[in-house]
Amino acid sequence: MREITLSTGKKVGLREKKGQHHFIERRLLASSIGEGGQNLGSIMSTVAVTTIVSIESIDGEKVKTPDDLTGIYELMDNFTYDEWNELEKKSLPADTQKKLDEAAKNLQNSDGSDNESN
Repeated sequence: MREITLSTGKKVGLREKKGQHHFIERRLLASSIGEGGQNLGSIMSTVAVTTIVSIESIDGEKVKTPDDLTGIYELMDNFTYDEWNELEKKSLPADTQKKLDEAAKNLQNSDGSDNESN
């Protein structure tokens, strides 16, 4: 188990994910993301769900992996807004963080149109 200590002193234990965790993540994503193409919002939802499923303990107390939106809200209620942002950043694998940063940069550089005018 990997442990992350947030700037507030809260300790979050991250589990070693196994095969079933992919299923849990996909199920939670399906219930929390509506129809439509992939955009930064859906990427951010993916990051949140991936972080949620990875949490094994908070300040040494084991937590149950949520299996629905109510469970997600209850688990996230253990964190302040700033703590959650910090946890997401610290728990992401480096390659995922790089992809997220690149997607955000591409959205900032976009003029909102896929068509070039001559």
